[in-house]
Amino acid sequence: MKSKNEFIKQLKGILNENQILTDFEDLYVYSFEKTFLDQIYPKLDIVVKISSLKEEQKILELAIKNDIVVIKRGEEYPSRFNKDTVLLLDDVEIPNLEDCIEEIEDKDKFIKKIYETYRNGYSTYRNLALAVQNLLFGKTLNKCQLCITCSGYCTVSPSFNGIETWNSKGKMLISRGVMKGELAFSNKVIDTLYSCTKCGLCFAQCYQDLEFHEAILYLRRKIAENNLVPQVFYTAANNISEHGDPSATTVDRRFSRIKNMSNLILPETAETLCFLGCTTATRTPKTTEAFINILTRLNLDFTILGKREGCCGYILLSTGLWEQAKKVANELIKKIEKTKAKTIVTPCSGCYYTFTRLYPEILDLNIPCKILHTSQFLEKMIKEKEIRLKPLNLKVTYHDPCSLGRHSKVYDPPRNLLKAIPNLELIEMPLNRKCARCCGGGAGLWTFNNKVSLETTQIRLKDLIPTNVNILTTACPQCQLNFRFASRMNSLTNNSIKIYDITEMVEAAMKNEKLN
Repeated sequence: MKSKNEFIKQLKGILNENQILTDFEDLYVYSFEKTFLDQIYPKLDIVVKISSLKEEQKILELAIKNDIVVIKRGEEYPSRFNKDTVLLLDDVEIPNLEDCIEEIEDKDKFIKKIYETYRNGYSTYRNLALAVQNLLFGKTLNKCQLCITCSGYCTVSPSFNGIETWNSKGKMLISRGVMKGELAFSNKVIDTLYSCTKCGLCFAQCYQDLEFHEAILYLRRKIAENNLVPQVFYTAANNISEHGDPSATTVDRRFSRIKNMSNLILPETAETLCFLGCTTATRTPKTTEAFINILTRLNLDFTILGKREGCCGYILLSTGLWEQAKKVANELIKKIEKTKAKTIVTPCSGCYYTFTRLYPEILDLNIPCKILHTSQFLEKMIKEKEIRLKPLNLKVTYHDPCSLGRHSKVYDPPRNLLKAIPNLELIEMPLNRKCARCCGGGAGLWTFNNKVSLETTQIRLKDLIPTNVNILTTACPQCQLNFRFASRMNSLTNNSIKIYDITEMVEAAMKNEKLN
């Protein structure tokens, strides 16, 4: 037969190069097919990702000419054979979103066992490491071999042609390989582990309750210990250190787009501290304006850190730079203590998740006051009749941010706000709450691979937004930004829908004004 390299050259004549997988990392992931685990056959040499019977036929004809054995995923062969080269055909289709929706309607099993272990068992890095080791080396992982459930839910999988290496299952196998010393931190391994929003949707749908996204968080930490974090995140860390903002927005410009902020005179100490967050302050100024306006109208005793606020450290924690994050967190806690606040309210779901989950569970730190997301705070104000809402004749759908929803279990407060607005009709998306599809912007993916991030958002807008709504609302500035950028990109997305933060909706109902 001709050499393997010659055969690969022939394959490239009939397929796109990205369909032909020969990297060690790809072969490692696909080697977990049961056929190869039984060690009946020689090692795997080539994987080809196909999308049609026509492609399959061409490959089979080429393989016969070159005396190469072809194995299809999921199929087993009864006897050994003497062949120098083994090719695996990956013809598994990514489950479409309609199939995912039908599966969810029939499935009443979500985050239980592993979530409780995670919630109650971690609070230190050591405990996280032990939990991840149990996850990766436990017997349940073997049950993943023939399962493709998580592939249909994986946020980034469609952007990588459904190739196993890049989806949830593949990342889990790569994590296992690194921890067992079978894989090194190669450029490709690092790329796959950072091509993830850590949204947890794969975990929410996993029949084995495997918490994939926590394994990725742990491995990112190990990457940081080896000084191999992608440069873009070191840049973000330096920007936070110098400017208090990962995108290097200077202190003087932090509130430059927010109306009346320069005229706002607030006390240095107050019962309530409004923590805006980097993205809300600099990228979604109307959300900040709405929140400040509401607090002002309520005549509450509140303050903000203003130019001293800085960053909560979410991007540092989610990308493995935990030492830098701990320094940021300690400095921030000191600033918060000086305000003597009893309650922190933030419009940023990432900040809320960082304060309530990541600080205690990774850094073993706690903020010395109650922490509320704006949706929780405003819900409380409405229940206490401090806020009265006027009618808005709108049809609205709500997007659950991963940080606020799956990771923090805050589902009802945003919905209760919308339901409290007279004449407003809330129309739920097909995938919502625990099953909500990620916007594509979390855990640094927006920064690391903006193209994949926005492709994910376009899928969300195109396939999952109800067709009869006027407005898409959310409770996260990063989700809001992603939706706005994606809606302007091309005609495939729903570019006619308007996008607002939940806080803007409440302010409009308080003032009985149309949304701009």
